[in-house]
Amino acid sequence: MLEGAERRLVLQLLSYWRDLLKDGQDYRLFPSFADMDPSAILKIWLHCFALDLYGHDSGPLFRAVGTNFSSYYSGKLANLPVSDLTPGTLTALSSHYFGEVLEKNAPVSRGGTIDNPDGSHILNRSILLPMSDDGENISGFLGAANCCEKITVEAKPVDIVCDAPPVRTAEYDYEII
Repeated sequence: MLEGAERRLVLQLLSYWRDLLKDGQDYRLFPSFADMDPSAILKIWLHCFALDLYGHDSGPLFRAVGTNFSSYYSGKLANLPVSDLTPGTLTALSSHYFGEVLEKNAPVSRGGTIDNPDGSHILNRSILLPMSDDGENISGFLGAANCCEKITVEAKPVDIVCDAPPVRTAEYDYEII
């Protein structure tokens, strides 16, 4: 996936989340999962996930996981605590910063590079958005993440050869090479 598409994923989900904040003519602090309609964000829903925050001793659990996002993990993500994820993986990098969202009471987006053992580099981008059952207290998170492999092209030196002599111009009195 292209870098521009990564940014669009984050911005599209943020825009959808902001639309969910509207409650008639008023705005609430946080939208509810009950107000979500995955068919409204069908193109990006495959990259999304939902974390349930409260009632779990081990921290947030994955409750809903899009198929593209789940493909970044070798096991089953549903009902898995975030604390059980392997550090440095895309699934961990896109969900471990939930504490920052709680602290700020606002959406947080992250991006970076994962260095694979084979020497390749994976560019990633993610977002975590606070959700609430009562509109005031955070009870979970809506998130999304995607990535693409960074392709590095080795630069090769180029010899510049100019066979033509400089030409003077009457109008501007400079040389064209």
